[in-house]
Amino acid sequence: MAPRTQVAASAITAPFATVRSVGRRDTDNRLIHADNLRALSWLRGEFEGRFRCVYVDPPFNTGRTFAEYDDARTPLEWREFMKPRLQAILPLMADDGVLFFEIDDSELGPAITLCDEVFGRSARVSIITVVRSAATGHKASNRGPVNVSDFILVYEKTKGSWRPFAQKVLRRGYDRAYRSFLVNPGARHDAWRFESLATAAARDAGFATPLAARRALGAGTFERTSVAFALAHKDQVVRFAQPRYEAVSRAAQIAIDVSRRKRGRVLRLSRPGHADLLLFNGNRVLFLGKKVIETASGPQLVEPLTNVWDDVPFQGIAKEGGVVFPRNKKPERLIERVLSLSTSAGDWVLDPFVGSGTTAAVAEKMGRRWIGIDDGEVLKSLAIPRLTRVVSGEDLAGVTRGHGYAGGGGFAVFA
Repeated sequence: MAPRTQVAASAITAPFATVRSVGRRDTDNRLIHADNLRALSWLRGEFEGRFRCVYVDPPFNTGRTFAEYDDARTPLEWREFMKPRLQAILPLMADDGVLFFEIDDSELGPAITLCDEVFGRSARVSIITVVRSAATGHKASNRGPVNVSDFILVYEKTKGSWRPFAQKVLRRGYDRAYRSFLVNPGARHDAWRFESLATAAARDAGFATPLAARRALGAGTFERTSVAFALAHKDQVVRFAQPRYEAVSRAAQIAIDVSRRKRGRVLRLSRPGHADLLLFNGNRVLFLGKKVIETASGPQLVEPLTNVWDDVPFQGIAKEGGVVFPRNKKPERLIERVLSLSTSAGDWVLDPFVGSGTTAAVAEKMGRRWIGIDDGEVLKSLAIPRLTRVVSGEDLAGVTRGHGYAGGGGFAVFA
């Protein structure tokens, strides 16, 4: 791991004072209206090692000037601005804490280099691609690749210490790999028999064969019928997947070899602390039921979260939280995912570029404790009014209903 650098000696640690309290007074949640380097240095005395999640959404250095801030620095100026702030964040993170650093491609390379220097290359967990728009409108006229994404760099404080909370996302469409059906689930596993999912679905619909079902219903209708049947019988629908022979235990390798020889029979290997390994003709037997959840609208297929997030809409958030912050505000659902992945109720969350207050708003609604920092007027004009509406229970947008939040929190403003 690369050596950890210290907070810049020039950082000012002069104290701050409470200038305003909103809502409950028995909370340590706070907005700090100040230069974030100065504020981060001040926080170290009270909050060293306490933040489970730090979300950083800095100026992207796009070369543009917004009403709220100047986003046009030279590459060297941007780097010199960001490095001491990352260094100041590091000691505030819990030993098992994690940093999410959002950026577009303007300074993506330098951002990776900076985080590698401060946190260590081995502490880099992932680079997430966030699809924020589509190639429509004026973008569709571009002759080269259309830029539709941001990136989130994920770094843990200490290599191997972060334990993310597993997240599932809804799958678009059926997973066609699951196309076999277990006919006799009540039998011993070595007597199990399989047939095609299409055959089972056709029989359930009253047809002798899939071909007869397609002719009578039409291909599209039969496909939808088959998917509905699969979801309704999820614990009998399977796929056969080739295991990674070199990556499994010696006992599993022996079981795979035996299964390849004893074709037509299911072999079960008991694995203490893990699900049993089921093998058929040398392949794993995987059940669709492991990928289905029940929702208000019925069973839905889910899959593990990947490093491509294309299911968090940026459209339609212009007035989310009751604030208008064009081109700069992030969706509450994006921050919800970050916090769901990295924190539990009661954990501390830090956003040193809090802007319009999205991170603080979502943290409040999810029962996390939070601190947001910003030196711009946007903290006064957008963040404070927004968070006041949140804690008073007036903000019903974003992720509010999903977490059953009805207000009741509070925060203090420091300057």
